[in-house]
Amino acid sequence: MEALHPGDPIDVVAPSSAFERERFDRGIDALREIGLVPRFSEEIFSRTGHLAGDDARRKRELEAAFRSDAKALILARGGYGLLRFASELKRLPRKLLIGYSDATVLHELWRRKGMPSIHGPMCTQLGEDPSALERLRALLFDEPIGPLSWTSRSAHGGRAEGPLAGGNLATLGSMCGTPVQPEFRGCIVLIEDLNEPPYRLDRLLTQLALSGALDGAKAFVVGDLTAPGEDPEGREEVVAERLGKLAVPVVFGAPFGHAGRNQPVAFGCAHALDADAGKLTPLESPTVAAQS
Repeated sequence: MEALHPGDPIDVVAPSSAFERERFDRGIDALREIGLVPRFSEEIFSRTGHLAGDDARRKRELEAAFRSDAKALILARGGYGLLRFASELKRLPRKLLIGYSDATVLHELWRRKGMPSIHGPMCTQLGEDPSALERLRALLFDEPIGPLSWTSRSAHGGRAEGPLAGGNLATLGSMCGTPVQPEFRGCIVLIEDLNEPPYRLDRLLTQLALSGALDGAKAFVVGDLTAPGEDPEGREEVVAERLGKLAVPVVFGAPFGHAGRNQPVAFGCAHALDADAGKLTPLESPTVAAQS
């Protein structure tokens, strides 16, 4: 898996929900701004109900990106749709995957193959936060990046080291009991979500715990759980109660998620977490980890 360079192509795919053209175009401009050449077909703008075209179209587009000469692929948008055919995806490419939300399904497939991926903004979110775009550029081009720091709200303090994994909580819950059920033994687990009141957060975390997905996790880094205008009452409390039973560090307020903040991080790469300080330090780059 190679680092990207200015002028390299990057494939843009829509294997999940349909999306707004204006936000997509802004993301395409952002990719060009950092020196990449985004490639996509007009079929990406298809709509079949809530999806970006039917399953056959979306799967065909994704598999074509798997086979292409581009070193990376980025999702246009998340939402939902990948789980409908994820277990049919066989020949995963050794290239960088970028996305979050429904891309959580693909991150788990990459993790199983020992390949790094980038949890971060997708095409329809790029261009909204210059710092996230710059961090993504540095990750793709194998340039040094510093730690992420935030105002810590630690439910259970401590330090941990391990590869980063996880993603969107509702998507992780939907994967339980399927061929792509997640497994986070030895990992620092990132989770985020919105539009999930406390009882649903309780249900999702309980499902993950009972499935065994959380067994052996080293720590949890919790991103945004609410969007602007949502009532946050009880959300962090129920997450702290559910994860507290695992007796590992748990820290809230990390700059990831659907609520506007979404700093890119390399899944599958070792990180050091200081839950008391609210600090996540990368110890590997995704390209170096892929070559080791």
